[in-house]
Amino acid sequence: MGQSPKNLEPTRSALHFFGAELRRLRQALGMSQADLGKLVFVHKDLIRKIEGAERRPNEELVNRCDHALAAGGALRRLWPMLERERRLRLSRDAAGPGLVFRSEATDRPVLDWLLASTHDARQHRGDDEVATAAAEKLGQLRGVDHVHGAGQTYPAVAAVLDTDLDALVARAPAIAAGFLELAGYEAVDLGVDGRAQRHYLRALDVVTGAGDRLYGGYLIAVSLAHLALHCGDPEQAARLAAAALRGTEHQATPAVRAAFRAVLARAHARRGDEAACATALLQVEADLARGKPEEEPPWIRYFGEADLADEKAHCFFDLGLHELAQREANLAITLLDPGRARRLAIDTALQASSLARAGQIDHACAVGREAVDHAAGVASFRSAHRIGLMMAELQPYSDLAAVRDLAEYVHTQMPAAVTQQSP
Repeated sequence: MGQSPKNLEPTRSALHFFGAELRRLRQALGMSQADLGKLVFVHKDLIRKIEGAERRPNEELVNRCDHALAAGGALRRLWPMLERERRLRLSRDAAGPGLVFRSEATDRPVLDWLLASTHDARQHRGDDEVATAAAEKLGQLRGVDHVHGAGQTYPAVAAVLDTDLDALVARAPAIAAGFLELAGYEAVDLGVDGRAQRHYLRALDVVTGAGDRLYGGYLIAVSLAHLALHCGDPEQAARLAAAALRGTEHQATPAVRAAFRAVLARAHARRGDEAACATALLQVEADLARGKPEEEPPWIRYFGEADLADEKAHCFFDLGLHELAQREANLAITLLDPGRARRLAIDTALQASSLARAGQIDHACAVGREAVDHAAGVASFRSAHRIGLMMAELQPYSDLAAVRDLAEYVHTQMPAAVTQQSP
């Protein structure tokens, strides 16, 4: 007698989602596990274990299964998610430095920042032609990144770091840190979390040495704390945001405090602490109400209603408050610049995921199609990952026509996934 199929939770992990999709595609063709095993040259027990999320396939087997099941790339598209999940698991074991995100790697640099001079270097900038040209290039690359994703711009940013970083650190440390921050943000967008952490920590070292207390706090509370959240460590994210708030108590402007507290709210939500999250969000709103954009550092002036709505939507989604999550996601989408394709893709997919969790499947699929339209135009692992999470929410309803149609739309419209092998 054959073993009963293991119950899967597609939203639990990429491995569970892959197993559920593999099983769905195989059964749709009327194949047994033995039939598929023969086609891809493995034993049926391995197929059973992969479908049960007990074994992780390698990339070659993923490709063979995709071909054998005529999946049109549906399984291959999940490989970057599987690989990133594997790297995160390695971080708990004996992974070498730099391969993966490691929470403990931030502890000493943050302590060094806390103990360093409290000089406020917001006005420090390089005025020579080299620094001016670098600042203009940094602004241009940020703009391209927002529209097209890191797959388009990271090589150019990496080239600047390779050739000009040392000179910029000496002549214009704020601009050097800006390039490093952008490189870290783009590494996150490529799914290379360990590389992102290295870029962010190098930026923190630069601004700590330059005495730029406030920008250092931003790198800790926003860049590194968001990365900790992205890598599944809300405890570390909360510690980082709290450290930055304490360390900039006498320098932080309203918008800076608001951005720091928004990350703290996200950490509370991820931990399931609704009361602490609500308190932090109220403080964010109060901070923003007191702020004057012209008095804020240039690097924080972006943080406004659209960004707050985005942070709230993620908080409410994590807390299971789906009506509120959908409202805030819709507000963020409405307020965002139409050119911010990656952010629109992420927020629209989050809204669709929330609708799916609330059982509004037809509406979720309609919104999900809009998310795919946004994501199709950007070279971004984060966008593709968010679409994958959205489809994981809908996987239990894969027998419905609307979900099948959306899955087919994803397969035909989404570009090849941006992977960890990117430069």
